[in-house]
Order: sequence, then C-alpha cells, then structure tokens
Amino acid sequence: MFIPFWCPEGHILKYRNRLMRFEEALGGGILRFRYIDGDEEVVLVPNGKGGAMGLPTIEWMIAAFRGGVVVDPQYQADTTLRRENVLHLDRPACDSIDPLTGWRYDWADAALRDKIVKTDAAAGLWIAKNNHGGRKPHPRSLLRWMAELRKHGFRIGALVSTAGRAKGHSQLPDIEDRLVHKWAMRYWRPGTLNGRLADKDAAAAGLYGDWQALRDLGVPFLSEQEPSYETVRERINSLECYSTHASRYGRPAADRMFSPAGEPVEVDLPFERIFMDGVEWEHSVHYLERLKIPIGKMKSTIAMDAFSQYIFPHPTFAGAFRPQFGLAALRAVMMPPDLTPEEIAEDPKAAMIYGLPSDVMYDRDRTMISPRMVPGAIKIFATAELAEAYHSDAKAKLENYHKFVKRTLSAIPGRILGPRAKHDTGYDPIRNTRVTRAQYADAVEQCRRLWNSKPKKSLGNRSPMDIMKDFVASGHARLTDPKEVMRTFASVPKKPCILTDDGLIYDNVHYRFNREGTAKALSSNYHNTPFAKRIKASARIEVRLRVWDDDIDMIEVYDEENKEYFPMWSTDPGYAGGLNRWEHEIYQKELRAGGRGAITNRERLRRKAVHLDNLQRTLSGKSFREREKPIELLEAEERRLSGKRALNPACAQVPELHIPTHIDGAARDDIPMPPPQNRDEEMDPDRAEGSADLRSDPAKVIAEELGDADAMVEPSWTFGGDINDEDAEEE
Repeated sequence: MFIPFWCPEGHILKYRNRLMRFEEALGGGILRFRYIDGDEEVVLVPNGKGGAMGLPTIEWMIAAFRGGVVVDPQYQADTTLRRENVLHLDRPACDSIDPLTGWRYDWADAALRDKIVKTDAAAGLWIAKNNHGGRKPHPRSLLRWMAELRKHGFRIGALVSTAGRAKGHSQLPDIEDRLVHKWAMRYWRPGTLNGRLADKDAAAAGLYGDWQALRDLGVPFLSEQEPSYETVRERINSLECYSTHASRYGRPAADRMFSPAGEPVEVDLPFERIFMDGVEWEHSVHYLERLKIPIGKMKSTIAMDAFSQYIFPHPTFAGAFRPQFGLAALRAVMMPPDLTPEEIAEDPKAAMIYGLPSDVMYDRDRTMISPRMVPGAIKIFATAELAEAYHSDAKAKLENYHKFVKRTLSAIPGRILGPRAKHDTGYDPIRNTRVTRAQYADAVEQCRRLWNSKPKKSLGNRSPMDIMKDFVASGHARLTDPKEVMRTFASVPKKPCILTDDGLIYDNVHYRFNREGTAKALSSNYHNTPFAKRIKASARIEVRLRVWDDDIDMIEVYDEENKEYFPMWSTDPGYAGGLNRWEHEIYQKELRAGGRGAITNRERLRRKAVHLDNLQRTLSGKSFREREKPIELLEAEERRLSGKRALNPACAQVPELHIPTHIDGAARDDIPMPPPQNRDEEMDPDRAEGSADLRSDPAKVIAEELGDADAMVEPSWTFGGDINDEDAEEE
C-alpha cells in the first residue's frame, strides 16, 4: 500500500508527548501504531471533530504532522555536553557554526538512504558512482558521519565540528589581527595618497614593517614572530567580494566575475531547477460586486518546475509586486500545499508535491526575491540564479504558461490591450469590465489546475501532475521540516533589542506572550548584563531577533546562553495579525500624522479603520493609476478578515469593507448614531472594529444579506472553449 511519507516499520514518532511505534499498514489508508512508553496499547485517535475513536489514517497523519500534533522526535540520550549544544539547531544555524555541515549531511544522508555496506571498499565504490555536491569525501570519513547520524537520531547537528575556535575569530593577538586586516584592506581598497599595492607580497612587506616598528617601541602583547605571508594571503582572499574587487579592478571586471550569466541548462529531475517570475494579467477588474469601481490589473508571482513544467500554487493579487508575494511562491514549492481534508482524501499524493529545489532562477526585479533574502535562501537550496537580461530563452517554459493563461482568459470582457494590438478603436475595456478580483483570482487558479492536469506531447503525453506524483512516490524528493523553511527566510535586525519581564518592543510593536521562554532567557542571560544597565524592578538583557516582514505578529528571540530561539507574539493581534512590514509603515505614518498622544491598542485600530474607510470613500475620485496603492491596502485587509471568518460559509466577501453609499457620495444609507455614553457600552466586545465613531456599523445588515449565491455572480462568458489542444510550449 502507498504511504505518501517516509515511515518504515518500527519507526518511532511522538504523539501528544507519548512515543509510539509504527507496526503496519492495514489497507484502505488505515495505519496501526503502539505506544512504547506504557502497556503497549494500540494508538486510537479521534476521527473528525467530536467523532469516535479509531485507528489513525493517512489523511489524519498528514493533518496531524502539519499541525504539529505528531512529530518525529529523533530521540537519542547518549550525547556529550558539547554535542547537546548543537543537536537541536536547524540547518542554517549549523551552517553558520560550521560551513561544511551541509556537505557532510548530504553525503551521509544519501549513503544511509542507499543502505551501503559499512566497509571501506563498498563506501569507496559508492562514492565514485555518486555526486552529492562539493568534493568527494574519504570512505572512512563517510562511514564515521553515518555512524554519528545514527547515534544522534539523524539530526544534522551531529555533524557540526565542535573543535577549534569560533568562526570568524582569529588566533592572533588583537593588535596583530588589526594590523593584518589593515594591510589586507589596503590591498583591496588603495588610498589616494598611498597608492595601489602591486601584489600580496607588498601587503606582507608593509605588515612586516609596521610590526617591526611596534616591536621596537616595546608595544606589549606581540607574538615572538611576525604574522606570516600565508596569514596575509588568506586574509586577503577571505575579503574578496564584489565591492572589494570593484575597488581594485573596477566595476566592469567585478560584473564579469560576480554577475551570473543566467543561460538555460539541462535538467534531469524535478526540483532540480525552479523558474520564478511575476506576470501582469490583461484584464481590468471590479473592486467588489456591490462596489463596481474598475481597478488596475491583477498580478501573480509564479514558480514552475523546469523539468515537469508543474505550476505550484501562487498568489494572485492587486497592487504592486512585493517580496512578500515572491516569498509566498517559494514557500509553496518547499512546504506542503494548503489543501482541504476532502482534497487530501481524494488524492493523498497531491498533498506531498513539495520539496527543496536545487536551483532557483528568478527575474532580475528586486521585488521577486529581496536581496537580503538570498543569503538565507541559498542555505536551504543550493543556488539562487538571476535570469540573463534580455535573454528570450531564460524562462521560456514559464513564459509559455503566461501565454496559456492569457489566451485561456481572453474571452473575459474588460481585456486591456497594448497600443500595437489590433482591436476596435472604439472598445473601452474599463466600461466593459465584468468580473471582480475574487472571480478573476479563481479563474487564474482554474487555469493552473488545467495546465497541471493536461497531458503534453513534450512530456510523452503525460501531465505535469503525473510526473510530480511519480517522483514523490519514488522517495527522491528532498523534504524538510516546514518550520525550517519558515526560519530560512527570516530577517535579522542589525541592532539588538531590550528584553524585560514585560516583553520587548520592536518597530513600535509590543511582543510579550511567551512567559516560559522569556523567563528562561532572562534567568540564563541576566549575568551577562553590566551592573550599570541593570534595573531593580525586573531583569533586563539585550537579545537578537529573527523577524518576518510578511507577518509582524510573531518574532523569534535568540537565547544566547541556551543556544535556542523561542517565539514571542504581539500584544495586539487585532492589528498585527497577518500585517506585513510595508503596511505597518503606512499605518505608522498615519499614526504620526494624527498627533503625538498616547496610542492604545483600541486607538491604533480605530485610526487604522478610519484610514481604510477614507481610502474606500475616495476611491471613485482617484484616477485609474492612483487606485493601485489604496486597493493593495484594502485587499490585504480583506484577505486577513476573510481568514478570520473562513468558518462562516455565508460570508463570501468581507462586510467590514463595504460602505453602503452611492459612489458619488450624494446619498448615505447609514444612519448617524451618537457616540457611546458609558464605559460598559464602549468596552462591549461584540462591537465591530471602527464602530466607535459617529456612524453605525452596517456589517451585520450586509452579512445577513450576503450569501454564496448573492456574492458570486454567474458570468455570461466561458473561458478555455476556443483553446487548441496542441501544445504550444515548443513555439
């Protein structure tokens, strides 16, 4: 029987703080586990919310693993203290300590999967036949790494080298280390007065002269011998980058050395290369069905597998391209797809179409992948490559998919064509707009599913979905913990923050709700705080953060003493939940413009609601181009509120964003109400956000009127009927 995840017989998992062992698959998607920390009783789980207890199923296992209910503990108790300090770290953290960790892990993990014979001769033959990145290891080293992984529960921290000094620390005395750095930088960035050094020998000679002068002056803490030429050469080589190379040889030479070519290469397997690009669709859409204001074109940030041509789930949005949408497209490649339980039950293999890519080729626009995201990205997949500028074949397969969607949706009214297109000069696409944003995003999603399920001649009359399912079933996809993927694309602020018993404040947002993690960090690190900076009322330490710009509601704080991260959540989830950094900066600007008084959580939400209401009220008075930024803010707020009300099937759209007035503002349908007169009425939790001003909240009335049948209008057009079945990817 097919199980869409790696789970051999006897494998140990952890379910609700109890260890259980997998015994067998009984057929029909039913699995049997036994607890190993008690009387060996059979594991029974609830089937559905409030359902009867029964044996676990494949669908339940997928949902439980995604929700963190079932985890793989990788438990091993026999560890030394030095090894325990790094065993819990993820791959990016291990690579920061020892850059060779990932190389060792890739080779040892592949050897364990192939179940090689544990002899030098067998390991040498296997190494000669395989290539898993970097130079080939020695057979004895490979066998030692395999043993370390088995001993420590197959955790990557088992391969971190704990010997020697810390990374980036020189073994030289401080004064000599600064002297070496001075002459290494003189080599790369010559001064106008001193001139350019001829070669590395000249830098070593200058270092020797300065060191001898310090020795003659009797400066203490110098070594018995001057730093060697090899020390200077290694320091110069370690400082070579684009800026230093450009300072010495000029920008054209630095461009030739460090800029990627972006030429297409052959691929042999899925996830070997991922194409990524943004596209602007061709239609004008309405803001809402009941507020028919035409807005700008919808956009999408799309990722495609270069081998199978499979299109991963992607965001379709209004507004400008931003790195948060590129981040969402990348996460869709490396994290489990967001499917409903019904979809998983219908096709369990579809829930496993994700993996770590080896290479990502994306457009040169900085809004696809932010430059500061690249260092973290290449820690989880091998390379991030820019497409060659003005190269027509750099992402030809993905460009062909864009043409497929545009051609499929060409029958929708409101298509905006360029000035060179041959069409009726009297045709007005703005006046002929018929669909809303939600309808257009759904049409793009249907095109994606049609593309993935359609057989193609170039794939041997197989569909992209078929190829991806077969590859996942073969067990060769590189998978990882979704939490590791999330941590990879985090940003690290340059300045530390102050953590106290009351939490911390970062970017004018208060984070507090993790009492256990905060108390542990304060207790462990308080001794590192100087006496002059301590306060009597509570503990106070400096901490480093890890933040996500696409959602500011949660951050992670690094506990330096315990070498671990712990999460902290904002004290105002009504404002910060799902909010990205770009929106936060806009709302902060509005707060500053509204005065310098004390800003409470209620006042912050009230001003945010007033700002959104003003944007929507003035939407009709703006030009077609000026509506892009307000629509982006309103759509982001609508997406967040829709997520909060996803359990309500009658709420197809968001009533809070409806303003039941005429577009010109001549007549108001809402009745002015006086402000609340007592504190009990003001603190009523049932009152809607932004309803404390001088107008009533029409959300309840509109929510009663709205329904699935009323919110979604059946279109008078059909798309895809005039598309030729012949493949167009070879054109």
